[in-house]
Amino acid sequence: MHSCCICVADSDEASARLLADGLKLNEYEVRVATTPEDVCRECSQGDVQVLLLDAALGDMGGLALARQLKTDHETSGVILLLALDREAQKRFSIEDALGVDDYITKPYNLPMLMIRIETLLRKRRKVECLKTEEEPLGDSSYTDELTGLRNRRYLLERLQEEVEKAHRYNFPVSCVVFDVSEVEALDDELGTVSLDDLLVELAMAMRNYSRTFDILARYDGTMFAAVLPHVDRDQAVQYAQKILNEVEDTTFADPCYPSKTRLSAGIVACKNGSARSAEAVLGEAMQSLLAAQSAKDKRVGLRDLSDGP
Repeated sequence: MHSCCICVADSDEASARLLADGLKLNEYEVRVATTPEDVCRECSQGDVQVLLLDAALGDMGGLALARQLKTDHETSGVILLLALDREAQKRFSIEDALGVDDYITKPYNLPMLMIRIETLLRKRRKVECLKTEEEPLGDSSYTDELTGLRNRRYLLERLQEEVEKAHRYNFPVSCVVFDVSEVEALDDELGTVSLDDLLVELAMAMRNYSRTFDILARYDGTMFAAVLPHVDRDQAVQYAQKILNEVEDTTFADPCYPSKTRLSAGIVACKNGSARSAEAVLGEAMQSLLAAQSAKDKRVGLRDLSDGP
């Protein structure tokens, strides 16, 4: 999680502090404002990176305040907090909220709000890098813009390195491939959550259950991959199962578009000198994934290459 300063602006102080406490638990620096004057004072300090602004704050309303802040201060991203009924939700779009960068409807859940915050921060970092004509840490060609995970190119390069090291030093390495099998709307009228929001939340679930040195990537479309050094077959199955359970037990994204998803996983484990190319290992993982997806009562496919090629 990136360190950043967030201002929560809501006339309902109890709600604002409840949200602030949740964000602080996820390592954000948070300030609370309950009046337009408080918001202006916090933003004038220049270190607020994201403003979570209640649309009903003050007599002038959140939209007018957001436009004023954009003019008076170089305020960072503004996410508008909206209380809309179902019909209003269908009609409202970001074009209706000029002066803000994003919006989320109440009641919102904390994970989705964090996704919106992180997406906004990534966009702003990219803009800042373009302004200074610098590449972001020399990393843009290896990063998936939507999820912030590594991309296919990086995955193949690092998987090859890890397979070679596992062969040379005789330690295990596993590769797990995940894919979205289906997405089900829990409210037929509202429909499913947007695919982009779903993929970002899947990426967050992978981060939550991975070590800092695991290699996480968005391979293609709805497909993700994880390379797990020093992880054998049984440990890889446990890892995959935790993520599958997390995903399938979660109502994804904005509660205004409640959705359930089915996730499948393909696993390949290498050990005991089973030297393979990255493409071969990934291909085995894909075959395992297809086997899992074609079985009605099976979510995990497994290939063990531990006995050598």
